[in-house]
Amino acid sequence: MKRLLYIILSITLLAACRQDDLPVQGEAVLELSLLRAGRPVIATRAVDQDLAVDIFDADGSLYRHYNAGAVDKKIVLEPGTFKVVAYTENQETWPSANEGKGEACYYAETSVLMEYDKTVYLTLNVPMSNYAVGLQLPDLWDVLFRSYTFTLKSGSRTTTILAGERAYFDVADGGFRYALSATNTDNRTSYHSAIEYKDVSAGKLYTLRYSYDSNATSGGVDIVITDDMGTDDSNISL
Repeated sequence: MKRLLYIILSITLLAACRQDDLPVQGEAVLELSLLRAGRPVIATRAVDQDLAVDIFDADGSLYRHYNAGAVDKKIVLEPGTFKVVAYTENQETWPSANEGKGEACYYAETSVLMEYDKTVYLTLNVPMSNYAVGLQLPDLWDVLFRSYTFTLKSGSRTTTILAGERAYFDVADGGFRYALSATNTDNRTSYHSAIEYKDVSAGKLYTLRYSYDSNATSGGVDIVITDDMGTDDSNISL
């Protein structure tokens, strides 16, 4: 009877020992390279400091949140499928920023499958979700004109900008209207009625370039619109 008890005890201890020797499952690691589209980040930290990150699990619940400037390059997650959302934190406030001129807004999302003992390398370029409008005036403008007003309207927003400034608008509002009035040194004012430009895309800078009318016959200097709508998303800055 004692021999049988010893055998059972021995088997139990052996089973326990074998259980302890099973390999421990490793971590599921997300290594994140995150930047606003077209903008380099410091090589030693591949996360843009202006971007926040939300990670949602498969049922849509928020699993983890990182404020801008606090996103880890390496993130340990549970196994499963997650949605990674990267964005600037001005999603609701950008239209009213900068005294109503607005500011650039960035957003991107993607899904990622995480597994034990694996590192997933995710590079996410976050594009600008709105667009910008700028103004360029010809040489000697300040010599010939004492004042001017350049007005932009898109959707329910109306703002004014100076040469070199930018205003930001939502693509969903269907383009913008622009108009210029300028008073020269003889106190004569030229008015140009609003012109509509509809063909807009997110992430673009539309520059309105004005030039002098070479056939001007009035006592002042006439202004004509060249309709040169240059697009350049590499020069847009916050």
